Amino acid sequence: MKKILILSSDKTGHGHKSIGEALSERLSGRAEVEVIEALKFYGRLGVKAGGMYGPITRAGPDVWKMVWKSSGNNQETLSYTTEQLINDRLMHRLKANPPGLILSIHPNFVAPIIGVLKYNRVNIPFMTLIADIVDIHPFWVDPRSDCILCPSEESVSAALMLGAPYSKLKLCGFPTRARFTEAARNAEHRPYKGGRPLECLLMSGGEGSGNLLKISQLMLKHFDCRVTVICGRNKRLFSSLIEKLAEYGERARILGFCENVQDYMLEADVAIMRGSPNSLMEAVVCNTPLVVTGSLPGQEARNPEYILMKGLGVVCRESDKLLPLMRGLLENEAELLGRIAERQRAFRNFDNADEIADFLVEKALDEPPIIPKFELRTPMLYKTAELYRKIERKK
Repeated sequence: MKKILILSSDKTGHGHKSIGEALSERLSGRAEVEVIEALKFYGRLGVKAGGMYGPITRAGPDVWKMVWKSSGNNQETLSYTTEQLINDRLMHRLKANPPGLILSIHPNFVAPIIGVLKYNRVNIPFMTLIADIVDIHPFWVDPRSDCILCPSEESVSAALMLGAPYSKLKLCGFPTRARFTEAARNAEHRPYKGGRPLECLLMSGGEGSGNLLKISQLMLKHFDCRVTVICGRNKRLFSSLIEKLAEYGERARILGFCENVQDYMLEADVAIMRGSPNSLMEAVVCNTPLVVTGSLPGQEARNPEYILMKGLGVVCRESDKLLPLMRGLLENEAELLGRIAERQRAFRNFDNADEIADFLVEKALDEPPIIPKFELRTPMLYKTAELYRKIERKK
């Protein structure tokens, strides 16, 4: 059976993990697949740095925007340095269990991993699956990749602008997990036309950011509705919502991190969420009309406009404008809400992950290559750093 190694990270948001799950589910039985935390190749410092993603994006989106932009401006230097840093751990891993194909679903691992493979003359096919739908970080694109899988036409255009050869780009759609696609495939469409409480789902991504309290209060005060709020990993937000929405009783349902989000999407008449690509695409698969409240700077910046342009939802960046927007969606027996649901059904594809898995199996080597002897580079990196410090001290 062919072997496929997927490079991901659980430390930098939940989206990469979701894509890893979607692909490994579809590869099961067709290939021996392993999804690994590739930050471990960077050592303890790399794992700790990855763990800062959640706190930064929750508390300091402007800081995240600065990090996102500045890292893209120093791509070559960062890639070369990390290539040397990860060389030894990665090569030991490949020596112990060589795969027939390596797929990165995280931008930070693309250039450094390719660099290590080229340096050590390891002939394993390397592919990239972009996890963003409009704005992509320069780290996603390396012309040395054997193939760059793009989830949207917009990501294809962005990759071309960053220097990717057109011949290496493949439009593949956004892969969603089986529990969403299968549940949605078997669900009965239930259009909302009024006459009962509106089922409203509020989400803010796995890290639990966003102004969920104010939006919940607005909806509960002004509409005949029940609000379900999924707070993600943000325990402080969870406790605060439990306390401050207690007056609404059973009309307000507060949840933390959930493994069955698809159930809440399928029962919802509308989902109000930020522009996380995984959550947006999963909601579309579940045929849940969207109200997008904003986006994380950088990779999510134009996702709300993408949803609006495709007719999959509406955008409301200011909570003060939510009431008139919702009234517009619900007037005339929720005609606009129904139109959005119809566009979603025409847009969604239950088989994206299956089709990507088929392509990966096709391109993976039947027999993994023999990994040659390799030179340890970490000691060399430390010697270079020590030499630099000595030069600085002499100055």
